[in-house]
Amino acid sequence: MKYLLTVLMVLALITIGCKKNATESNNTNDIMEHSTMNVKTATEYFNFATNSGSTDEAAAYDIVFYSILIQPEGMPFPISDPQFKSKDGFSIAVIKDAKLENVTDVPGSSEFVTDYTTETESWYHMTDDRIVLSNENVWVVNTADGKFPAFEITNYYDEQGESGVYTIEWKYLD
Repeated sequence: MKYLLTVLMVLALITIGCKKNATESNNTNDIMEHSTMNVKTATEYFNFATNSGSTDEAAAYDIVFYSILIQPEGMPFPISDPQFKSKDGFSIAVIKDAKLENVTDVPGSSEFVTDYTTETESWYHMTDDRIVLSNENVWVVNTADGKFPAFEITNYYDEQGESGVYTIEWKYLD
């Protein structure tokens, strides 16, 4: 009996002491978060499997966050137009007017667009005060490993209020 109690206590301590690594989650409904580097100064190549980004295009990645400098007529300086796109050959489906927590199913294959980019359809709108706000959309990526991460953009500003830093929340769909 003493031996059994000792074994149970050791197992309990091991179980309690184990910490789940959030970057290795494959569970549906486990919502992850990631903030990019400032895309006004660098392009970020983001990998869902590791929940991390890199400035190295040779790194394994699923989507790319970047900015395009545009020169509006009459403006004395160019402005940064934030964008993202799928890795070449990958596809993304857009679920419009949706929140991440309400998306549970992978869209049909006909809804996915190969080589998707926001350069043809904006992901954001701007307030009268020139604040960038995300449209209420969820994007589902068909990755090389056959998984379907869904993400929404929750912010485009860092903690100091500087623009250029995407914050996304994402989860894997079944």
